[in-house]
Amino acid sequence: MPGFKIQKFSGLNKKVSPRLIPEDMAQTSQNCLLESGRLESLPADENDASEAGGTHPASNINTSTKTIFKASTSAWFTFTDDVNVIRSPVKEDSHGRFYWTGQGGSSGYPRMVSTAAGITGSGPFPATSYRLGLPPAPAFTSGASVDNSSAATGATTNSRAYVYTEITTFGEEGPPSIVATGDIVDAANGATVTLSLPAASSGTYSISKRRIYRTDVNGIFRFVKDVSGTSAGTTTEAILDDSLGEEIESGDNAAPPDETTSNHPDGPMIGLTVMPNGIVAGFTGNTLLFSESYLPHSYPLGNQLTTREDIVAISSIASGLLVTTKNKPYLVSGTDPSAMGMVEIDANYPNSNKRSLVDMGEYAIYASPDGLVLATNNGIDLATQMIFTRDQWQSYYPSNIEAYEYEGKYLGFTWDGSDSATKKGFLFDPRAEKNAFIDLDFYAHAGFNDRENDELYLVIGGTLKKFARATSKRSYTWKSKEFYSNRPLCPAVAKVSAETYSSLTFKLYADGSLKHTQTVTNDNIFRLPGGYKAKSFEVQLEGSNIINEVCVYESPQEIT
Repeated sequence: MPGFKIQKFSGLNKKVSPRLIPEDMAQTSQNCLLESGRLESLPADENDASEAGGTHPASNINTSTKTIFKASTSAWFTFTDDVNVIRSPVKEDSHGRFYWTGQGGSSGYPRMVSTAAGITGSGPFPATSYRLGLPPAPAFTSGASVDNSSAATGATTNSRAYVYTEITTFGEEGPPSIVATGDIVDAANGATVTLSLPAASSGTYSISKRRIYRTDVNGIFRFVKDVSGTSAGTTTEAILDDSLGEEIESGDNAAPPDETTSNHPDGPMIGLTVMPNGIVAGFTGNTLLFSESYLPHSYPLGNQLTTREDIVAISSIASGLLVTTKNKPYLVSGTDPSAMGMVEIDANYPNSNKRSLVDMGEYAIYASPDGLVLATNNGIDLATQMIFTRDQWQSYYPSNIEAYEYEGKYLGFTWDGSDSATKKGFLFDPRAEKNAFIDLDFYAHAGFNDRENDELYLVIGGTLKKFARATSKRSYTWKSKEFYSNRPLCPAVAKVSAETYSSLTFKLYADGSLKHTQTVTNDNIFRLPGGYKAKSFEVQLEGSNIINEVCVYESPQEIT
C-alpha cells in the first residue's frame, strides 16, 4: 500500500475487523448522508414555531412528553405515557373521532374523543376523553307491566322478552341488558307495556339515550324505540308486531379490557392498531383482540386469539398483522374479525421493546436482542446481522429503543435508561447494501409521522422540531477502514476534494495514533508530518461540506 484513495463513502460495519471491511465502509459514521456515494451531512432540525405556537402552545410540549399526535393543523395531543393513538377507521367520520390506549399505564383504560371535544380550549390536549366501549346495560329496575286494553279485540297474545342498550352521543351502541324473569311477559299484539329504566351506566361514557328491543314471534329481538336521556324512569310502548324495526346487532358487543383487574388480570388493552376492512386490533397479556369492522368500540369475546408468550407490540403489514412477543413472532391474516388465522413464525427473535416496532409501509422493523428484525411478506430476517455481532448490538440498548419511519429509513433513539450521557440515535436503511447504518449524536423522546404532509416531527429537549428540514447542516464524523501496508511507510501528502470548504477537518491516524490534523480550505495538496513509519493508516473527516474524494500518498506525483 504505497498510498490510498477513497472515492466512495458508505456506512458502518462493526462486525468485521477494521482492516478487513470494504474500502468504502466506515468504522465511524455519524450524522452522515451517503446515498449519493459522496460524504454529505444530515440537515439539522427545524424549530416549528407555527406548529408549537398554535392552538397547542409550545409550553404544553416539554421534557416529560413521551407521545405526541397531530390532531389538527394547529393542535397536538400530548401524553407522558407510551400511548397508541389512531383516527377513526370510519371513512369521513362526522365526529372526527380519535381512539387511544396506554394513557395511565397499567391503571389506564382505553379512551376516545371527538375532534370538537378533544381540542377545546388552549390545551393541553386532549381536553377531555371518554371510556372506549360500553358495559352491558343495567337491568330493568322492575318487571314489565302489561295493559292489554289497548290491543284490538281478538289480537293474538304471545310471550315476549325485553332488553335495552345504551347509546352514546357518537352513535356507539353497547351490549344489551340481561333478560330477567320479569322482562318476559305475555302481551296481546298492540298491548301497552310499561318498562322501568334505571339510571344509565355511571362513568365517562357520553351516554345520550337508551334503545328498547323486544322479541318478535320468532324470538328475535327487534327495535322498538329510543328513549332520550340517562335518568331513571318509565317508558311505554304499544307497537304492533309487524311494525317492529331492525334486528338487534349489538348482542355480542363488548367493551375492550380496562383497568378492572378482577376481569382483566393482564391489564387494559394497549397497542391500538388499524387493520384493513375497518378492523382495530389491540392486546393484553398474550391475548389479541379485534374489533368488529368499523366499530372500534366493540371487541366481542369471539374475536380473540392467544399466543404462547405475552405480546409486546403489533403492527399492520402488507400480508396481515405482525404480532411480536417475548419469544417468536406471529402473522395474523383475514378479513373477518371473528375468523382470523394466526401462524407462528419459526424465528427466535423476541421484541425487546414495544416502542421499537415501526410500521414501514408494506413491512415492519423491530429491535430484538440480536439486532434489528425485518418482517416482510417473505418472512423474518435479521437485517443487521452483517453490521453487528450480538454483543456489539447491546451498546444500542435494544430494550430502550424507540423508533420512527423516515423516508423509508428506520430512525431509532436509545439510551441505557439511567445515564443521559448515553442518549443517542441511529438511522438504518434496510434497502441499502453498505450505507445502511449511520450513528446520530442526538436523542428524541417523542415523535410523530405526519404522512399527509410528509413530515417527521420530533420532540428534542422538550422542543417540537421538523426532522432534517433546516437549511443548516449537522457536523459529521466519518472514519475510514484501516488501510494496511506490508512495509512500513510514511505518507507525505494528502488531498481532499470537496464541493466547498467552509467546515472541513482532515485527521490521519497511523498505527492507531493521531499523527496529523488539518483544516482543509481548498483542493490543494497538503503535506503530512514525517519522522515516523507505520503499517496501518486511517482517515477521519469532520465537518459539513460535501466530499467527493480523499487521497493519501507518499509523494505529490502519485496524487497527480
